Amino acid sequence: MRKVISLLCSLSIVFSLLAPTMDAAEINPKKLLEKKYPRERVTVSKSVDLNGDNKKEHLLITDSDNFYFINSKGVIVLIDTSYYNEEDPAFHILNVSSKEKHVAVTLDYPPSNTELFVFKYQNGTLKKKLSIIGDVSINISKSGEITQVWKDYFPEGGWDAAVAKYKWNKSKDKYVGTGKLPR
Repeated sequence: MRKVISLLCSLSIVFSLLAPTMDAAEINPKKLLEKKYPRERVTVSKSVDLNGDNKKEHLLITDSDNFYFINSKGVIVLIDTSYYNEEDPAFHILNVSSKEKHVAVTLDYPPSNTELFVFKYQNGTLKKKLSIIGDVSINISKSGEITQVWKDYFPEGGWDAAVAKYKWNKSKDKYVGTGKLPR
């Protein structure tokens, strides 16, 4: 009996060493998502190391307007829905500090509206930290500061351009706005 148990233990060790493991470098995010969700077709994707572990995480938006995140272990998470856009959505990586990156998604609605969502990588998934619309424009600086230009309408008609700026505040764990913020 001892020989059988010893043989089974030895075989399990050998098979575990020879079995293919999922490494971040081996992940094909489009194929992985389409295998799990056969009706989804990826239209926009980006791969980036968000947490500094030298393994890439994957951001995907599908033709059904869903936003998925695949972490470096290959776990697929549905982050949000309704990412419809007349043009392809765009991913932006914000370097908010030397150790922290955020993911921004912009959706453009011509002639001038832009919607922006910003997410923080937290506990193996993405958490939404900011959601704004720029009636005129939204600009993102290299340092991660976001400028929102929006239409401040007058009660009697017409409007003036108003500017709000958002910057990440680590101690508050949120984006803090300055300038003229939308009501």
